[in-house]
Amino acid sequence: MKRKFQIIVSASAASVLAFSALAQDTRNIKTDGPVSTARAQRPNQLKDAAKASDVIGKTVLNNQGEKLGKVEDLALDVESGRIVQVILSTGGFIGIGDTLTAVPPGALHCDAAHKVLHLDADKEKLTGAPKFETSKWAECSDSKHLAAVYRYYGQEPAFNFIQTGDAVVDGQPNTVSTRKADGTWDKSRLASESKCTIPASRLGQIQKASKLTGTSVKNLQDEKLGNVENILVDLSSGRIVAVIVSSGGFLGMGDELSAVPPTALRFTTDRDTLQLDTTKEMLTAAPHFKANQWPDFAQPSYAGGVYRAYNVEPYFATDASTEANNAPTDANDTARNVRDRDNKTITPLDQGTSHADIHITAQIRKEIIATQDLSVDARNVKIITIDGHVTLRGPVNSAEEKRQIGEIANQIAGAGNVDNQLEAKLTAGTN
Repeated sequence: MKRKFQIIVSASAASVLAFSALAQDTRNIKTDGPVSTARAQRPNQLKDAAKASDVIGKTVLNNQGEKLGKVEDLALDVESGRIVQVILSTGGFIGIGDTLTAVPPGALHCDAAHKVLHLDADKEKLTGAPKFETSKWAECSDSKHLAAVYRYYGQEPAFNFIQTGDAVVDGQPNTVSTRKADGTWDKSRLASESKCTIPASRLGQIQKASKLTGTSVKNLQDEKLGNVENILVDLSSGRIVAVIVSSGGFLGMGDELSAVPPTALRFTTDRDTLQLDTTKEMLTAAPHFKANQWPDFAQPSYAGGVYRAYNVEPYFATDASTEANNAPTDANDTARNVRDRDNKTITPLDQGTSHADIHITAQIRKEIIATQDLSVDARNVKIITIDGHVTLRGPVNSAEEKRQIGEIANQIAGAGNVDNQLEAKLTAGTN
């Protein structure tokens, strides 16, 4: 019988979600300032998701094709998952050397075909725009300066993420929840709207994307999980999609990367380390990929799975109807969608939360990742363990991949405890 949830979440087609079945208690959140309306305005896809390292240095053109400058850096607030400003270098066309100016992320439009960004502004408009001085970082990041920047580019509706007071839950100050050893939470998480706002007092501490790379990531036991490898950003929505952590050394899996929702991370008081509230087993059970095999984060099914694995509400749509509409159509889709709508079907939301179940899921995932030459889909199949019984679901590239993964699960959970529902993709010439 399925567990009842107060927060309805959707199944991800590509992640294990080993502990997303934990019951959550939604509380009323009171703030002095505006609250993000991301839940009501979620994009269906992350079409413009890109590595921060690729965005920095990218040429910026206006709509007439004139070069305005290049992206110098991104000003980010990891804890709220926000791209606060995009810093442009406009040196060369106004005759006074490199000049920095800040632009709201939503004012820039990605031209993937030509690998450039577009800004609807001529050179004169950019010359008169509010300037950004690195030596006055805090001043150029305060709410007054930010409001002027967003207003100048007609982006005032997007300037809704500054929280003028501290969020409280039932009268209690905003605190970070902690997870117990058995995978349950000892406090309810704050709703995502509150977590995605930035206290005005923290604006002076926003970080450069270029400097975040290499930042150490540890768990609450002060064990090093890895380092920030890169940051995935979504300029159109002004959001950080994920912080990419090189976690392979900690997990003993080589060059593995983990995508972590930004709001699952917190800076230590000295702000030189990011903390992630997780255990080694839970990190192992979450989605991973190799440095040369990046998954398609544009698919809500994968990116949504990353968020669910860390018990974080996504800012983008991941509901079943959206995923079905965006999924490729093949002969298996109709049966899969009917099965997924059947309320008797086991889903990742039914994942057992006992230490034994989480351990089985984590061990199967670890062995799958360690297997050579598996596809990205195969490495991220759903593994649902309930009272020692394992259900495998999701697409794989071939019948051989289905067999390999089934054999791994059989060896760990026992042949009589595995239900292999993996589906091999149809290939050309298949009847």
